[in-house]
Amino acid sequence: MKKRGPIVIIAGAVLVSIAFLVSYSIMERAGSSLGGNGFFPSPESMFDEISEKESIDPGTTYTFSHTTSSSQVPLMWGLYMTDYKPDDQVAVNVTDMFGDKLGSYAESDPIFIKSFVIPKVDTYSFSVANTGNSSITAEMMFTENPEKSKALTDPNSPFNKNIVPLAAAGFMLIFGIIAIIAGIVLAVMDWKKSKNQSRYI
Repeated sequence: MKKRGPIVIIAGAVLVSIAFLVSYSIMERAGSSLGGNGFFPSPESMFDEISEKESIDPGTTYTFSHTTSSSQVPLMWGLYMTDYKPDDQVAVNVTDMFGDKLGSYAESDPIFIKSFVIPKVDTYSFSVANTGNSSITAEMMFTENPEKSKALTDPNSPFNKNIVPLAAAGFMLIFGIIAIIAGIVLAVMDWKKSKNQSRYI
């Protein structure tokens, strides 16, 4: 009888085992060394520059600003409402130093992230209007050229230490399960084929 089915099943089982071992080691390390905190990257850790936290009353507007150091690269920016409540809402207008509009956004999520290509080195304003019914505490976050951000380049960041290997383990788990199913199908097919051939011997 052909052995391709069992071989594929064993290979799939090995992938599943490795995936579980990697996931367990990551969870155990994060739980023991961090007390369960810091496993997932905080919103701030995904950006290179963070503003001060500002309180914005209902019906009022606060303007954050960011001066770029390069041009023709993406500027990733985000607004984080650190004391978010379900009915909080904001409207954000982005302009350059001449008042030219680069975008307007109405949001009701605790954190949202946008980006645009920096046309030139300039100071950009982010006017945050509180359109909800209660005060909010918010901060703005910025990263120029996010592919080179600290979250991706720092090997000790939560993103690289936890999320990346956990995602790899997830892929291994998926491929392992697929391999096990494929191996079972191959084993059944080979068994039926050998059974049919034995009838004529």
